[in-house]
Amino acid sequence: MTDAEWAEVRAVLPVPGWLEGRGGQPEGYCHRQMVDAVRYLVAGGISWRIDAC
Repeated sequence: MTDAEWAEVRAVLPVPGWLEGRGGQPEGYCHRQMVDAVRYLVAGGISWRIDAC
């Protein structure tokens, strides 16, 4: 994902509560990496399951 694409996606993600002083703790994962993982799966990262049918 390019920096320009990430800027668009990041703008629509909710702000974590701990950043706004509502409590909680920081996430243990990077949001950008999670979005990249979902994009990988959608783009064909699991296509081998479809071919087996």
